[in-house]
Amino acid sequence: MRSTKDYLIYLRNALSFVFSWLVLCSVVLTLALGNNVISIAFLLKLFVLCLWGVLTFGFCFLTKMMQKKGFIVSLTVFYILFIPVEIAMFYFMGMFSTKGNIIVWSIFGAIVVLTYITCLVIEFFILKKRGDDYTKKVLEYKAKSAE
Repeated sequence: MRSTKDYLIYLRNALSFVFSWLVLCSVVLTLALGNNVISIAFLLKLFVLCLWGVLTFGFCFLTKMMQKKGFIVSLTVFYILFIPVEIAMFYFMGMFSTKGNIIVWSIFGAIVVLTYITCLVIEFFILKKRGDDYTKKVLEYKAKSAE
């Protein structure tokens, strides 16, 4: 991020997008399940979850310190910071408290692991090769322009 003002603008925009999207999803799910009530406590917990997600994402992917460390380090730090809070908030919001506990938690864990593995595969096999090709082309260009 270039400045604190840019970061705060990002925070406002991302938080409003994420929170409104999750509220809409919650309303649809509540209506689909036959409930007609979404509590203020649920909305506050959802807001806290969204705020934490936006803050950690901004820290991990938009700060110069983390950008210097690379994508995989940023992703790993994001997962370490966000997932425990996400699990706790899901538990406190009453999600995953149904009869299918083990199945739902297994699906959640599988989604997290699969997205992480997908990011690793993309980073190490696709982006690394493109980076190597780009570096090779830049070196060739510099050699030609030095002649």
